[in-house]
Amino acid sequence: MSATAEQYFPLVVPATSLLLGLALLAGWRSLRDHRYLLWLAAGYICTAFPLAAQILMDNTRLATWSVLTGALYCAGSWATAQGFALRSGSRVPVPAALAISLLTLFALFCFSRLSDVLGARIVFLNLGMGLLLALALPALFGREQPDTLFERLLRRTYLLLVAYAILRPLLAWLLAGWFTSSGLPRSGLWLWMLAFNLLLNLWLLFLLLGGLAQQLMGELRHERNHDPLTLLLNRRAFFEIANQRLQHGPANQWALLACDVDHFKQVNDTWGHAAGDNVLRQVGVLLQQMTRPGDLVARFGGEEFVLLLRCADLATAARVAERIRAGISEMHCSPAKQTITASFGVTMVAATDDLESALERADLAVYQAKREGRNRVIASPSQGGTDSIHLIHRSSL
Repeated sequence: MSATAEQYFPLVVPATSLLLGLALLAGWRSLRDHRYLLWLAAGYICTAFPLAAQILMDNTRLATWSVLTGALYCAGSWATAQGFALRSGSRVPVPAALAISLLTLFALFCFSRLSDVLGARIVFLNLGMGLLLALALPALFGREQPDTLFERLLRRTYLLLVAYAILRPLLAWLLAGWFTSSGLPRSGLWLWMLAFNLLLNLWLLFLLLGGLAQQLMGELRHERNHDPLTLLLNRRAFFEIANQRLQHGPANQWALLACDVDHFKQVNDTWGHAAGDNVLRQVGVLLQQMTRPGDLVARFGGEEFVLLLRCADLATAARVAERIRAGISEMHCSPAKQTITASFGVTMVAATDDLESALERADLAVYQAKREGRNRVIASPSQGGTDSIHLIHRSSL
């Protein structure tokens, strides 16, 4: 076999597949939580070697090595399907994948060792690869998936990949001259199919990496905006979202609640910081459960929580705070099942420029509640300082 540029030029396709696989492998080493990258890397790498063998070998050698190259093709398709299934939160059924692979290899053995029929090998190999890839379709289309542009294009491109693998041998059957040619690399149709396969895989990888980048950006945004312990909004995110709500929402219908867990330092000193963290987590869960989905719940730091609620008036906001206070007082989340209580300050927020002063009024109300015995709700009108704080509820410890 002469070493000509025409012969070796198609090796660009398996070389690209190998490089893509190595790139995915490097990505997996940095993102170990995304295990599907390892499977997709295996899919690209396993496919690169038999594809290179097909380009370099004539039909006689292809028949000799057809079972081995077929096994690598099946392994690559199985790994690719497993990768996409894992990405969608599922797995490829092993018995079905194993059955398809064994039947494909048996057909390759029959039509290479018992009877050398190139066309039959092409049909069965591509059909087997297509069926293996199709095993990931229920995971891609049968579960609730993110409805982003990248995800929609990725699912449709994968479906095209499956259809292409299955329909490719049917096209080959129509062009019988391809089967009887002296070598696949010399076929113009083969070269066109190599080019289309390369473009399809590059496009699929582009969508995959685009979706991954979008997911990572979402995770980083979530980490930036949320408290790592309670998973509530942090101070920065609270002010950012609250300002948007106040700007675009109805005026004079917002209430600010400040909540401070009573005697929290004693919990840490007596039971340890793990017990204190558990208290904060459970308080955060209760605050979310006792507010509406559109309300904002944030942890400002330590044992301090702040809520922005849509309320018609101060009395309604105070009743909401009282209901939350009663819920917290019924919690038993310390190792000794000790009762946890909290003090609340409530005030109305007139507009965006009133948010900072409203937080100051709510904090003053909390301090007033602490001075008067804790475990109570104090409300402050929209204007005024300490002298305007009014007692809404009092409960002795």
